[in-house]
Amino acid sequence: MIEFLKKHKYKIIAAVCALAVLTGAFFAGGSLGNNSPEVVKSSTSDTAFVTESTTASQSKNDSTSPTENSNKATEKNKSEQSTTAPTSTLQAKSEQSVVSNQTSKLSGSSSASSKSSSQNSQSTSGTKQDKYKTDPVPEGKPQPVEPQEQEITDNKLKCTISISCATVLDNMDKLNKSKKEIIPDDGWILEPVTVTFNEGESVFDVLKQVCKDNKIQLEFVLTPVYNSYYIEGINNLYEFDCGSISGWTYEVNDWFPNYGCSRYEVKNGDVIEWHFTCNNGADVGAVIQ
Repeated sequence: MIEFLKKHKYKIIAAVCALAVLTGAFFAGGSLGNNSPEVVKSSTSDTAFVTESTTASQSKNDSTSPTENSNKATEKNKSEQSTTAPTSTLQAKSEQSVVSNQTSKLSGSSSASSKSSSQNSQSTSGTKQDKYKTDPVPEGKPQPVEPQEQEITDNKLKCTISISCATVLDNMDKLNKSKKEIIPDDGWILEPVTVTFNEGESVFDVLKQVCKDNKIQLEFVLTPVYNSYYIEGINNLYEFDCGSISGWTYEVNDWFPNYGCSRYEVKNGDVIEWHFTCNNGADVGAVIQ
């Protein structure tokens, strides 16, 4: 027996090592399967009217059939691949709106377009984007702020805000059929109203509060790359609901900012206008350079 062990000791040692390796791999594989991370899909605020989505490409439409949702998603993907800047560049992603051939989570009359074009052409001497991909702000216009650095005080100020989808009335043939009933006859979702806000708050903060106060549905998504919230839908009217380059954009004091609404600090007396555009901003006076 001793002679047998001496003669075959290396084979025995190899077999024992192989068995140990296989046993360790078996237990390791079993433990890995229990450590899969959970995926959080969405979160909702304390009111049924204001919802935060967690993905910029997600579109909410409970009344749309699966087929319509599929077509809508296809249409959205095509828009994101277009060489023309899509609607989202005029709002939370508007930092890229004055750069040609930019792609995607928007923010009239010929005279309005000319006015906006003139404003946008008054750029600063710098040409470099900031770390959130914001192009230089036109001279004399408010610089963007960073929401996480803003100090909100108890000092009460006043501004005027309105929400309009009047452009849809001229594009009913493009409108998602399931949304026709939610379009007001005069296009006003919220006529101009004077509201009170706290010093340091943003356009996004004011919109969120006024929608809550007036029970107007609002859905938005945070886009970290632009450090801003993007407005996906108001009053159940969403981006791409009236064509592949439709969506929400905002205007302050006759200017369409080239950065997201939560980076615009509201000042006392400001006039904020939210527009639904069916033509990438051109139909409401916002011109992409």
